[in-house]
Amino acid sequence: MDFHILSHVEAIAGILVFAFLFFLARKAKTWKNSKKFGPPPPELPGAWPIIGHLPQILNDTLDSRSRSNTDGEIPLAHTLAALADKYGSVFTVRQGMFTIVVVSSYEAIKECFTTQDKNLANRVATCSCKYLGYDHANLTFANYGPYWRMVRKLVVNNLLSSKSLERLKHVRIAEVESSIKELYTLFVANQAKNAPTKVDIGHWFDDMMLNITVKMIGGKRYNQVSDKEEEKEEAERFRKAFNETMYYLALVGIEDAFPFPLLQWLDLQGNIKVMKRIADEMDVILQRWLDDHTNKRKMNESSGTGNIDDDQDLIDIMLTELDKDDFQYGYSRETVIKATMLTIVSDATHTTAVHLIWIVACLLNNKHVLKKVQEEIDTKVGRDRWVEDSDIKNLVYFQATIKEVLRLYPPSPMLVHEALADCQVLGYHIPKGTRLFVNVWKLQKDPKFWPEPEKFLPERFLTDKVKVDVYGKDLEFIPFGSGRRSCPGINMAMQVTYLSIACLLQAFDFETPDNGPMDMTEGPGFTAVKKTPLEVVVKPRMIPVYYEV
Repeated sequence: MDFHILSHVEAIAGILVFAFLFFLARKAKTWKNSKKFGPPPPELPGAWPIIGHLPQILNDTLDSRSRSNTDGEIPLAHTLAALADKYGSVFTVRQGMFTIVVVSSYEAIKECFTTQDKNLANRVATCSCKYLGYDHANLTFANYGPYWRMVRKLVVNNLLSSKSLERLKHVRIAEVESSIKELYTLFVANQAKNAPTKVDIGHWFDDMMLNITVKMIGGKRYNQVSDKEEEKEEAERFRKAFNETMYYLALVGIEDAFPFPLLQWLDLQGNIKVMKRIADEMDVILQRWLDDHTNKRKMNESSGTGNIDDDQDLIDIMLTELDKDDFQYGYSRETVIKATMLTIVSDATHTTAVHLIWIVACLLNNKHVLKKVQEEIDTKVGRDRWVEDSDIKNLVYFQATIKEVLRLYPPSPMLVHEALADCQVLGYHIPKGTRLFVNVWKLQKDPKFWPEPEKFLPERFLTDKVKVDVYGKDLEFIPFGSGRRSCPGINMAMQVTYLSIACLLQAFDFETPDNGPMDMTEGPGFTAVKKTPLEVVVKPRMIPVYYEV
């Protein structure tokens, strides 16, 4: 026992010594590179030996404008925005053995996503990406290169292109309508008990988005209530594993700051053991989806019926596109398919649901905007039929409102990249391997582009910003990123957002349970999750016949 403890202490001591020597070597290399290539971005003062600026980032005292949380859990984008106000729009922080360059100005971000877009197109490798992302086979975490291009092309062409989204639009329409009718059924049940219908609308959005995505990928729907016990159990296992996956994907551990295999083996925080367990649970479910499709294809081939194109989901398409005996850049066919399934489910479900939650929260805190949006829907569409995709182009104030929410609460307030080659940004040398944090949250509150940036003003997208869209070409507004690593699912996200929110606002009136202001506190981390649950009281605004299942 004593030997076991001593070996751990010696191992950690050895790692610290190595890290210190690495720190000295990096300092010498930085000085040499500055003479040859130009200076690096200025480094924040107060770095600790070996561990860098981690304590400062965690404990930095922000001014009252940035301290939106009262318990000290400040969103990372807010912390780095306050540091940018103090030290400039481009600066360096150190996290263990890694250098991080933080950019937050329009000029710097423009260079990153235009001139240097390819050079900054890699992703940061973390333990969570390794263990929960099929060893970086997940499209979101894969480095820029042939494998990433192959999978992205396959997903875009067969799931996210305009043609594919049109082919699959019946899925999102049916799911939005089913979800709204389930909400109405809950209202009727509560009305019978003379009770208000109080709903955690965040859970409602999560369930709706999960079912839309899973249906498009694997042809399944996880009903809240099922007569089949096996289906209920699988649904519960999947939701649990999915929620745990999303939590740990955002986690940064000591092994990420000091990526030594020995540290991963020691697993000092116990996170790796948990991630391996979650990965195994998720893999069992995804493998079952894959096996179901493989067996169905075999039955169809033996009976001569084949596959009907209009009935194909993403798994069917990938089974057709990828040769069963081929390894795709080091990954097996099954690994590529399962990793891609997980990519779509996690990115489409989580990111879109986060955005939908903020839309309702903003509207409840700005009821004059809510009233105006509902009046526009009533005028342009009415209450005698459901909103359709073709109606959205006529709902101009509604579209402006959605954009304003994306400006104030971008789903990914901090974009994380890594330099795959040496490059320069605003004259500063960025060595290969440097990590890049792009502060979208601060960019989209820059008063040079957004007068009164803290105010919720949809009208700005009807006047001077009327031509600004969500696709990352106007670099003062990049809620889904920009350049070659921008979100490939923008069209899908916006179509689902427009349809689901428009139908929801057409179908129901909303209030907070106490009819007071909504808590708009953001949670910590890289994703702009609302910290507190979004509970609302709903009341139907259409005649009952339109809610019938």
